[in-house]
Amino acid sequence: MPLKVRGKPGRPARQTAAPVTWSVRGVSRETRAVLEQAASRAGKTLGQFLNDDVRQLLEAQEPAPEPQLADLQSQIEYLQQLVENLAAMLGTPNSAPKPPTS
Repeated sequence: MPLKVRGKPGRPARQTAAPVTWSVRGVSRETRAVLEQAASRAGKTLGQFLNDDVRQLLEAQEPAPEPQLADLQSQIEYLQQLVENLAAMLGTPNSAPKPPTS
C-alpha cells in the first residue's frame, strides 16, 4: 500500500511584532530589518522571500565574462616572444632581441 505524501503545513501567522529569530551570523540588525520589511511588503515570510525573491535576483545577475580565446592567444604569443628573446640573449651575446608584438 503506497504512503500518501502530504505537503508541509505552514507556520501560523505571527501574532506579535517582536523581531523574528534569525540564526545567520554576521548579519546586521539593520539588514535584518530591511529584509523583514521587504518580505512583509511582498506578503511572504522571510524564508519565502529569501528562497524566492533574493535567489531569483542573484540567479539573474550576469556571470563574469569568460576570457576570449583571441585574448588568450595574443597573451600566449606575447609570452612566447619574451621567452624567445631571453633565449636569444642568453645564447648569443651580440644578438639583438626582437621587440615584443602586442
